[in-house]
Amino acid sequence: MGDRKGFTLIEVLVSLSILAATLLLTYQVISGAVSAADRSERWTAASYLAEAMVLDAIDDFPEAKETEGKFPPPNESYSWKRIVRAASHPDAVEVEVVVLWTSQNREERVSVTGLAVKR
Repeated sequence: MGDRKGFTLIEVLVSLSILAATLLLTYQVISGAVSAADRSERWTAASYLAEAMVLDAIDDFPEAKETEGKFPPPNESYSWKRIVRAASHPDAVEVEVVVLWTSQNREERVSVTGLAVKR
């Protein structure tokens, strides 16, 4: 029996089990990284859209009211809500923009606030 070459069935099964566990963990890590990258990309886009709306509103000195809508393509998956409130100074208003979207059956939101001053 000492002159046999090769692996026993148990050795092959243990090796395959270790390989399967390693591949499963690798898949989970890569899947999590892809999901995190997608979520980060959506948050970045929403933050940019909200900031752009606040900057536009600050330039125009809007009246105090609430408005809402959807962004045009290619950002149609995002909707927005703009709230303009009176500030403590009579020549200023607070502008808050909330950008909403759905990701993995969950509503996500980013809120950006700025101050518009009469010129």
